[in-house]
Amino acid sequence: MHECVRWDEASRSPVFTFFAPDGEFTLLSYRISAAYRPPILVHPFLEPTARGLDYVLRVRADFPADRSAANVHLSIPLPSYTASASLETAAPPPADPKAPQLSAGKAELDRRTLTASWLIPTLPGYAEVIFRAKVLLPSNIEASGVDLSEFGPVRVSFEIPMYLTSGVHIKSLDLLHGGKTAPAKWIRNVTQAMSYVARWT
Repeated sequence: MHECVRWDEASRSPVFTFFAPDGEFTLLSYRISAAYRPPILVHPFLEPTARGLDYVLRVRADFPADRSAANVHLSIPLPSYTASASLETAAPPPADPKAPQLSAGKAELDRRTLTASWLIPTLPGYAEVIFRAKVLLPSNIEASGVDLSEFGPVRVSFEIPMYLTSGVHIKSLDLLHGGKTAPAKWIRNVTQAMSYVARWT
């Protein structure tokens, strides 16, 4: 909470009084500790192939279609025994033939750490994109013996402007001023993922 806010926590009042500083500032930041459904869902699959396996991630935006997530980034580790891997990203064609094709972004592999970095610039609500790593296994490892627990946790970061996962909303904003020019009222809500990790068991 910004230092300009005057609020008595004991009163449990939902009204904040504050003396706004010049320029843009963050009035309130908070974290959600209770269980909730994340706005971006990650579903993993393993598909055996002739020379190894395909590691597939389906990423779905689970929020309204009139909102979009920006700078969606996934850090995707592959098993240490991976002999080689090639990466693909894809998005299904739009239901409306006149609608533009959604970009699935670009994935790159750090061959030193065997970690894929997948960046999706924009992900509209209810959209789905797919990541596929074609993993070549060494000769002593059978694809049938590999399970998802051998793939490390996927770290996800993103931000969704004008969307709040918690359901907290600002109902009104009243300004008291003594100048001749009325100040402009402008509020920006942003949901950010700071430590979102998807693990497979």
